[in-house]
Amino acid sequence: MSSKTLNDIGEDGVIQLIHGKGLASLPPRVRKGIGEDCAVLETDGDSLLLVTMDTLVEGIHFTAETLSPEALGWKALAVNISDIAAVGGTPHTAFLSMGIKPETEVSFVESFMAGFEAMAAKTDIVLAGGDTVESPSGAVITITLLGSGLPEHLVYRSGAKIGDDIWVTGPLGNAAAGLFVLLNKNASELAGYESLIAALQRPIPRLEIGKALGQSGLVHAMIDISDGIAKDLRHVCQESGTGALLQAASLPLSGQLERLASLAHKDSTEWALHGGEDYELLFTTSSANEQKIVSLTTKVLGNPAAKIGTIVQEDGIWLETQERKQPLKPGGYTHFSR
Repeated sequence: MSSKTLNDIGEDGVIQLIHGKGLASLPPRVRKGIGEDCAVLETDGDSLLLVTMDTLVEGIHFTAETLSPEALGWKALAVNISDIAAVGGTPHTAFLSMGIKPETEVSFVESFMAGFEAMAAKTDIVLAGGDTVESPSGAVITITLLGSGLPEHLVYRSGAKIGDDIWVTGPLGNAAAGLFVLLNKNASELAGYESLIAALQRPIPRLEIGKALGQSGLVHAMIDISDGIAKDLRHVCQESGTGALLQAASLPLSGQLERLASLAHKDSTEWALHGGEDYELLFTTSSANEQKIVSLTTKVLGNPAAKIGTIVQEDGIWLETQERKQPLKPGGYTHFSR
């Protein structure tokens, strides 16, 4: 038995440890397992069953200052929906587990469920069960979400091809900038950034464009941006056996983010690359499909996706600026790393 702690091996090490204790090969009924946004399971019908799970822990993912109970209910479901969107599927059934302190006011649960139900109503998701337990410290929220998709319409992380263009469906870094505003809310000059705060508290999962991209047959690989583009693009490259070159000048940044960065003397590119919790979709496709992608994303989103780089043969993730090309480290928050 190892004497190392989880801090020693980090989040990736924990995942590899768990993965290594599993089956050497997946049974036929499991099309995709660890390493994808969703588990993908065979059914008796034509569609495949999609399963994802996500946990939000008070003090790690949220505090009372950064998320109201209603916003927490919305976001807890939204981040799971984003995983289904990332493979081009359709979510339909949720299971909710809540660990909460016994002295928590009833209004917390009522407000949480109001936010949860608002997100569920927008996406036709049914809450079908779950669990409630006493938590000795902060709140712990776990959601398991089921969905479906036809095999020919699902897109995975592992299909990126050398020479593919890399696209994202919307602006990057807004949630990280929104968190900065909330943590510095006593500074009166930081008022007026409601869209950044909304990006953090009430993200909109890119469900419709995820399905449209999957059905189009144009997309080779796709992932949602939950941990920051630098980290999530790395997952695509690792699964696909490729590298990537990003163009700093092409990263889509909102006007509010750029104004805030200038006022607060922050690097807007750093927020975009490493901030996380954007829940936009990143996808790759042949450069020959550029006009089709522009047309499709404009039709569904109201504006075109942004082309931000290229899949390359060279290992690693690289960032090209006007001055130089440099390796891009994952950055962002990592569990079990202090």
